[in-house]
Amino acid sequence: MHKKTLSIFRKFWILAILIILVVSTGCSKNTSPPLQKTGINKINNHTFFVNSLGMQFVPFSEKKTWLSVWETRVQDYATYATNKVWKAAWFQNSQNHPAVNIRWEDAQAFCAWLTQRERQAGILSENEGYRLPTTSEWVSALGNAGNYPPETNTGNFGVSLKVDSFPKTSPVGYFPANAIGIHDLRGNVWEWCIAWPKKEGPARILHGGSWQDQSK
Repeated sequence: MHKKTLSIFRKFWILAILIILVVSTGCSKNTSPPLQKTGINKINNHTFFVNSLGMQFVPFSEKKTWLSVWETRVQDYATYATNKVWKAAWFQNSQNHPAVNIRWEDAQAFCAWLTQRERQAGILSENEGYRLPTTSEWVSALGNAGNYPPETNTGNFGVSLKVDSFPKTSPVGYFPANAIGIHDLRGNVWEWCIAWPKKEGPARILHGGSWQDQSK
């Protein structure tokens, strides 16, 4: 499994960062997601919840949480970052690529902002919200995709591992989804998780590897 820790004092633009969002029912006894408010889509036998930004989520962990099917896109994060200090990557040329140059704290703030936005719009209830996934949730979602080396054309990996048409990041959803409908858990960009290492220090946990990383 591709995993590492990152000091928060490291220049964060060195690594490509993504955010995976989870829609949770929190402490509510009613575990039904807010589909009645937003409508649902069904593609290839996968049920999708689509939020106000057009982000898609699939049911996960006995439908108590819904996991984003792709990395948070530039167009999604830019909606939040309109009045924030955020510099998109110099190589970013598409609104449909994953948003990068995002610190862990900013990822948390984005989740909080989106939660408030959709509660106010009546899309989410007060006990529903967005957050980063835990490490165990990320690993569970990965499933058999954790096998290494990856199969050909299953993700955007380092050039010495696989060759594709993308010199850096690839558009979200370009490569095939895994069994539960999630794309790019391996490759493309590193993913933040909500946890941090057990040891003391200014570090956070990243998962998934990226377009520029090799096997470890």
